[in-house]
Amino acid sequence: MTTIRLIGAMAAVSALYFTMPNQQAHAHGWAEFPEARQSICYEQGGLWSGTPPNAACAQAKEISGTYPFIQRNEFAINIPAPAYNDMDAVKAAIPDGSLCYANDAQKRGMGAEHTAWTRTELAPGEFEYVFNATAPHNPSFWQFYLTKPGVDVSKPLNWNDLVLLQEYGNVAVGEDKKYRMNITIPADRSGDAILYTRWQREDPVGEGFYNCSDITITGDGPIDPEPTEPYLEQGDAFIPKEVSLTTPQIGESVNYKVYNNNGEIHSSFSLVITEENQLAWDRLLAAEVSGYYHDHYDGNVFIGRWHAEMNHYMYFQNQLHENFFNSKNAQAYGEFSISEKNEFVEAVITPTVLKPITDATVSHGEYVVLTPANSQGDIEHVAWVQVSGTPIETEIGQHDELIINTARLDNLAQSFSFELTVTGQGEEDKSVYSFSVTPSDVEPGPGPEPGEQWSASAVYTGGETVIHNNQTWTAQWWTQGEEPGTTGEWGVWR
Repeated sequence: MTTIRLIGAMAAVSALYFTMPNQQAHAHGWAEFPEARQSICYEQGGLWSGTPPNAACAQAKEISGTYPFIQRNEFAINIPAPAYNDMDAVKAAIPDGSLCYANDAQKRGMGAEHTAWTRTELAPGEFEYVFNATAPHNPSFWQFYLTKPGVDVSKPLNWNDLVLLQEYGNVAVGEDKKYRMNITIPADRSGDAILYTRWQREDPVGEGFYNCSDITITGDGPIDPEPTEPYLEQGDAFIPKEVSLTTPQIGESVNYKVYNNNGEIHSSFSLVITEENQLAWDRLLAAEVSGYYHDHYDGNVFIGRWHAEMNHYMYFQNQLHENFFNSKNAQAYGEFSISEKNEFVEAVITPTVLKPITDATVSHGEYVVLTPANSQGDIEHVAWVQVSGTPIETEIGQHDELIINTARLDNLAQSFSFELTVTGQGEEDKSVYSFSVTPSDVEPGPGPEPGEQWSASAVYTGGETVIHNNQTWTAQWWTQGEEPGTTGEWGVWR
């Protein structure tokens, strides 16, 4: 069994309202055109389940987890004034090989060697550079570098690989919170390159942002791409006072659960302590929580605190006990714990409808299938329990997947959470998945078209038809591997 130590009192802080308008909850921005490496990986998906489709992004996730992607707007380092005006000091703070992740070891996957980084095509000549500033900073200045001809851009980037292309001083930000500048690619350049951006704030702290944009200089370029005060309730500290960075031991797990306004568990997060993250686990765990709620629930939860001067929420590194659980209303709360690491089993929920769920939202009438197939270890027993939302009748599939037919619900906006428990070799592990159902006013279409030949490896959902042994069969719900004609009168195939 997993041993869990609950640390400190549960923070009664803020109810989760999942229909609030989207708020920008992070600092500070990224290159939008040509798009920064970490932002492309973020947009391509595969962060929360499965593997990113791009091989370089998949390698980065393998090395650094999801942290570099969900922190795409904070590839930054502080070089206090006046040292940020001394390029030797800048190069010392960001050594060769670390340029694409601003020497943050927890993002080093973004600077690893790979040939498959997605590239933006640019024609030689002038183009409009766009930087998406989630938190604009002025006064500041800009520097743009381009890799020299012949540089192997699959390798980690070095300062000697670059030539200064263009500089700008204090550029005004647009009403859309985007900085726009004209950059000129030399007429004699072609082939793969890296455009390296440095955006340096002019203040005592000396915060600077560094982005790598992978480009191909050839042909015609693509078409240019298109809060003033706290808006969350601050609750208790994210990490209790009695916990230090060295409290959790290597091999243990730090865990965080978020509970909704009814005291029901809404989501859970866990991070195994290693030699590499032992002194950074707090911000990695915080980024998992904040990133998940930013992506799926409009930023309704954020771990950190409001920065009055910068006018945005951020996580304060090196201030372990000065970051807080923030949410929309004062009824939800968070719970921190430390547990011994399971040696043999790990619970992993993979959600799907006709395709993997990427935004934790489905339309009324769709089937939701939560599968434990990606759980790790020699699993002996699987159990599912609904932990929040209107009770709904569910089915268990042939492979222990949980099948949820949302057509059985009232056609209203509502949210649900289900907890998976796996056991094996004397251990137990749990995982929670939450999703929202949105109302649907689409009239049912005509009946299903005749299907293709049944395949044991294919996934079928309710209403799909197949042909098997010269007969047509219709699936009643989600299924995989169950042969038509063998499931009985009331089985999945009829």
